[in-house]
Amino acid sequence: MGKSHQNETLHDFKQTMNQETVSHMVPVRFLHPVGQSTLRQGVTVPVEAQVSWLAQIRKGEKVTIAIRFGQGQSVQTYLRRINNAVGHLQFRYETRQQSELRDYLVETFGEKPESAILEIMEVEPRVFLFSPVSISHAPTKLSLYKPHFHNLDESNVRVVPEFHELDRCLASISYDAEHSQADYNKQITDFLIAAGWRNEVRILKEIGLRCDFEKNGMWLEVEFGNARTYYQDYIKMLLASHYREARFGVLLCPTDAFAQLLCVLGQKRALAKHINKSQVPKYSGMMSYEKAIRELPFLQFMLNRGIVIAGIDMQGIA
Repeated sequence: MGKSHQNETLHDFKQTMNQETVSHMVPVRFLHPVGQSTLRQGVTVPVEAQVSWLAQIRKGEKVTIAIRFGQGQSVQTYLRRINNAVGHLQFRYETRQQSELRDYLVETFGEKPESAILEIMEVEPRVFLFSPVSISHAPTKLSLYKPHFHNLDESNVRVVPEFHELDRCLASISYDAEHSQADYNKQITDFLIAAGWRNEVRILKEIGLRCDFEKNGMWLEVEFGNARTYYQDYIKMLLASHYREARFGVLLCPTDAFAQLLCVLGQKRALAKHINKSQVPKYSGMMSYEKAIRELPFLQFMLNRGIVIAGIDMQGIA
């Protein structure tokens, strides 16, 4: 992610936090691919996840925090902003006082983790929960995350067969560390088309806009794209509601945590392929569920039709 875009992202979030009308605030949460450094040393916080008080930690500064894990165990450690040009923010737990956490991580993920994912979430002020989401040789599935029902009765939508198909669609797709957003998009497309959904449906012959999917009056946009362009998805839904008598529209996009994970993995794959590291493409700016939820209060004056906003995430390990 470019520096100017990072600063813009953090600035936008801080502005949003100052708006009292904004609801559905979410805690700090991100998904981290587990490697040897995760087991032995610590975890770097993605720039996009450095919101709220995390963004205020200065270079060279350490903030004491607690990490919960396993069956209620807890260790005290710190978040540290590296005092160099990059200024990474890191959880560190490499001393004897945090050995119980390191032992837990090795026991959970194994000595040589593959395709393993750790969820890190702030559950109380300066208290973080470390939870396994995907472990080696047992990858998890995708899931439908916290649907929000705008101008709709939730109980009426929940019984719609096409809405249930979205649940089944994501639950049929396994997380794979080698997959990009394009791979997940293709799997979603293949499932829905096989289930009888129409793909790339033109809304009006006079206008070139096409909706990703439609079935029995439910119009669906799957948005892995640029965060600046998702507003067009709302325009499509409003047009479909007005001109095509749509029952309701659905905006489906990755959560912040899943989007950040895809960007991290994409960057790692790009680094592995490029000899000239300075020419590696950047992976950032993906649309997220949380962005749509944060901005909804400011847009609802014109969104006068039924819309569901739902996330794409990963199922946790039971």
